[in-house]
Amino acid sequence: MAIAGDDSLFRKLIDAAPDPTVIVDGDAQIVLANRQMLNVFGWSGEELIGGPIEVLVPERFRPEHPSLRGGFMRRPSVRPIGAVEVFALHRDGREIPVEISLSPLETDQGLLVSAAIRDLTERRRMQAEADRMRDELIATVSHELRTPLTSIVGYTELLADLGPDELGPTARSLVGVIERNAAREMRLVDDLLTMAFLDGGRLHIAREPMDLVALVNRVVTDQRTAAAEAGLRLLVEVEDVRPVLGDFYRLVQVLENLLTNAFKFTSSGGEVRVRVVDDGGLAVLEVTDTGVGLREDERAQIFERLYRTPSAVAAHTQGAGLGLSIVSKIVDAHAGEIQVDSELGVGTTFRVVLPYLDRSSSGRTSMTEAGPSAP
Repeated sequence: MAIAGDDSLFRKLIDAAPDPTVIVDGDAQIVLANRQMLNVFGWSGEELIGGPIEVLVPERFRPEHPSLRGGFMRRPSVRPIGAVEVFALHRDGREIPVEISLSPLETDQGLLVSAAIRDLTERRRMQAEADRMRDELIATVSHELRTPLTSIVGYTELLADLGPDELGPTARSLVGVIERNAAREMRLVDDLLTMAFLDGGRLHIAREPMDLVALVNRVVTDQRTAAAEAGLRLLVEVEDVRPVLGDFYRLVQVLENLLTNAFKFTSSGGEVRVRVVDDGGLAVLEVTDTGVGLREDERAQIFERLYRTPSAVAAHTQGAGLGLSIVSKIVDAHAGEIQVDSELGVGTTFRVVLPYLDRSSSGRTSMTEAGPSAP
C-alpha cells in the first residue's frame, strides 16, 4: 500500500518528528519512514518502504512478533510500549534499547499504524552513571558515619560494664539511651551500605549448605529481649527440614529485618510467630504477626525502597523504608521468593521460599515460646 493523494505536507510533518517514525499498513508493510530512521538506525526510507516491519525487530524476537502485532491490530489504540524491555535492530546489526509509541490511523486505504521509536541508549547511560554516583556517595557517607558510631557503641559498652560504685543509676540509664540510639543508627548505616551494594550488583552472596532451623534459633535468641521490651510473645515452630543453599549472614539479616518490622507494627500484648516448614520440596520461612496489617495497595508497594505506609508515617514509626526492600533483594539473590499475606487490623505474614540443597526433606516438628526466660 502507498499513501495516496496530496501527502507532501504529511510527509514533511513526519520528517519533522524528533523520533524515528515508521508507518505500517494492515499487512505489516512499511509505507513511510522519516529521516530520523536513517540518522538513528541507519535505515533509509528507500530501504524500508515496501518491506516488512520485522526488518526492525531483532532476530531473537521475530518468532513472537507476528502474534503481538496481530493482537494490536485486532484492538488498535494509542499505546506506549515500554513496560517491558524493547529493542530495535540497527542496520549494522546492533540491538538498540527503545521505547515505542503506537498510534492507529484510520484512512481511506484502511488502517495504518504510526510507530514512533525513541532511542534510550543515552538515557540508560545517564541513568547508570547517576546510579553509580549515588551508590558511591552512599557508600562513602555510610563509611564515614560508621567509624564514629563504632567508637560510640564501643565506649557505651565499656561504660555499661562499670560497677555501681563507678556509674550511678541515672548515668547508667542515660548510657542505655545512648547505646540504643547508636545501635539504631548503626543498623541504618548497615542498611544503606547493603542497599547500595545490592543495587550495584556488588554484594557478595556466598551460597553454601546451611541449617535454616539453626539460623532461626540463633536469631530468635538474639531477639528475645526486643520482643519482651515490646510486650510481645515470640513463638517458634520448626520442622526438621533439609539444608538450604544460602548465605548464613544475609539470611540472618532477612529474618532480623522481618522480625524488626513485625515488632514495630504489633501492639503490646500481641504475638509474633516464626515458622520453618517444608512445602512441596521447598523450604519456607514465615514470620507472622498480629499487628496492624496492610491494605491491598500497600502490599503492592511494601518492598519498594524507601516506601513507608501512610499509617507508619502518621504514627511517626521509626524506620527509613529500607528493611523490606533489602529483604526482597537478598531473597532474589538466593533464587528464592518472598510473599506477603495481610489483612488490615488482623496481621501480616511474610513467607520466604528457598530452594533446598537437594530435593529430599523430612517433617519432624517442634514448638517453643521464645520468652525472656526461654533457653
